[in-house]
Amino acid sequence: MLKEAFKFMWYDKAKMFGILFGIILSVFLIGQQLGICFALLGGTISLAENNKQYIWVVSDKSQQVSDLPLLDMRISRELMTVAGVLRANTMVVGAGSAKFKDDTKTPITLIGTQSPRHIGGPWNFVKGNLEDLQQEGAIITDEYDQISSKKIKMGDHFEFNGNRAFLSGNTRGAKGLGVAYGFTTVERVRKLCKIPTTQASAFLVEIEPGYTNQQVVDNINKELMGVKARDGQTYTDESLKYFALNSGIVASFGLLVVFAIITGFAIVGLTMFSAVNDRLKDYGTLKAIGGTNGIIRQLILWQAVIYSVVGFGIAFVLLKGFVNVTKTSLNIKITPYLTLFLIGVTLFIAILGSLFAMRKIIKMEPAQVFRT
Repeated sequence: MLKEAFKFMWYDKAKMFGILFGIILSVFLIGQQLGICFALLGGTISLAENNKQYIWVVSDKSQQVSDLPLLDMRISRELMTVAGVLRANTMVVGAGSAKFKDDTKTPITLIGTQSPRHIGGPWNFVKGNLEDLQQEGAIITDEYDQISSKKIKMGDHFEFNGNRAFLSGNTRGAKGLGVAYGFTTVERVRKLCKIPTTQASAFLVEIEPGYTNQQVVDNINKELMGVKARDGQTYTDESLKYFALNSGIVASFGLLVVFAIITGFAIVGLTMFSAVNDRLKDYGTLKAIGGTNGIIRQLILWQAVIYSVVGFGIAFVLLKGFVNVTKTSLNIKITPYLTLFLIGVTLFIAILGSLFAMRKIIKMEPAQVFRT
């Protein structure tokens, strides 16, 4: 049956390529838009996502991880009195801009963590040595950000907020949504971004053995005022939910995905219907010589399966190419769940599109073939 299905497809090459084009276009656009959507959402929560093994203690006014009102440093000492708290690691986040020799600037969000352990960042650290952050002016940036595009190499100097700084290391893909992340010490962020030594952005809490995260979270929320404690995974999920509901990212890309599915379905369905309609006599003859409706269904469904396999394969290769081309600006990941979803969409478009053609043939009487 597979061989016969391919012969029916190959008979009209123009329509065959038209159907394949519809599937490839639809699947590629769906994968592209979902990949970009997930990459953008991932950027908004990357700071929390890469530190979800800790308990986050932030201002009770904070709604998501990029919104971190400053806290009093005395909270750090208060946290150490709470049952189950092993350490409270300070994080200070500040904004500024790097200026280069050609007088161009690029914005950077500096994340300061405590030496020597640097709980909170950097993550995806690929070049350099964390000990170098002890040197005056040392900053770690991402190799895909604009600092690298300025051909700034390890050890090269630049200005940050009017102060002399130098590149001491690189991360890979450690950045937020539309903003470059730089990593250094708590003290240096305070100096470069003019943040008082009495304030911090967040505290990342490590728990003592024998306690669960939820127990320590409950203890902190019960004993400390003006702050809220969240398990790392919970804070990540809350931040993701906030951006998904308030940024318009999901709605915008979701609408594009729906249109891509409709477009693919329309192209495949109409083209397949036209192809079957052109060969109506062949299908009718098959029924006249004893071919059952079941055989007709199998013949058309096998064609849909072949279209799906070939179309998905080509679209997936194109999608991989798109991911490689955009890796410096977007951290797109083709996950197993996304791949399975795309396979399902491909089969849905091809099989549902074939139903239009199938209905006409099933209803046709064999005697119609011999009418003039």
